Amino acid sequence: MALKRSERFKPLHRLAQQSEDVAAQTLGKIQRELNDQHARLDELVMYHEDYRRRFSQQASKGMSITQVLSYQKFISQLETAIEEQKRQIQRVNEACNASRADWHEERKKTQVMEKVMLRYRKQEQVLQNRQEQRRNDEFVSTQYWHKNLKE
Repeated sequence: MALKRSERFKPLHRLAQQSEDVAAQTLGKIQRELNDQHARLDELVMYHEDYRRRFSQQASKGMSITQVLSYQKFISQLETAIEEQKRQIQRVNEACNASRADWHEERKKTQVMEKVMLRYRKQEQVLQNRQEQRRNDEFVSTQYWHKNLKE
């Protein structure tokens, strides 16, 4: 017996679902990376604030010019690292947005397949119901004629 239309679409639906799953996994990975990058930025900012606070405390007690220059150089390096981290977050955020768009596209494809399969299943059910009704009608008709022939 030939496969029903809804059955023939199952492999296509499965492929669409797999593509959607891969896109979702990729999105999840990038979102975790984005969270990690934000955590790194938070650490850098906290470290920068802590180092500036220590610099202020040391400066109030008195420092040599070498110590001042060393603190300032390190604080400048931290500020550079913070700016680079912000750029990295921007890049990962853009990748996350692109991945989210990819996932949405894959999800739409899967949903279209699901709607098509549902429509085919409904059509097949209607056809099956009609065939069953026709068989029942034929059975009743046959019973009626057999009953009338015996009388």
